Amino acid sequence: MTKLVTFIVFNFLILNTYIYANNNEYFSDGVSFYNEGKINEAIFLFEKSVVFNPKDTESYIYLGYINKDLEELDKANHYFLIALTLQPDNLELNYLVGEYFYNANNKENYSEYIYNLEVLCPDGCDYLDQIKKLDKN
Repeated sequence: MTKLVTFIVFNFLILNTYIYANNNEYFSDGVSFYNEGKINEAIFLFEKSVVFNPKDTESYIYLGYINKDLEELDKANHYFLIALTLQPDNLELNYLVGEYFYNANNKENYSEYIYNLEVLCPDGCDYLDQIKKLDKN
């Protein structure tokens, strides 16, 4: 019985290590493809990365930026929102989601992200200044 438990635990640890290693490989290869301008390959690897590690904030951020560059703004915001859920104190993500809602003429949600940034940087910060400037333009 002890051998069986040891065998199961050992295999579980090996499998988790393998999955974690592959996930890091997917992410790092995705970054390489992104930097080389191979966007489709990067998207594939970032998506694969989040399948194996749904809490991989950085992959969601890259997917958001890629879709923003492709002018797929709803899809970009979807990825930014997932990343923001995982990392709610991220100033850049609060700005990006707020910017999306401003451009979508959704002032209520836009105001929510101004408030978030005011809470996150009570002494002010660039992202707070930038998001407030959107409404002045």
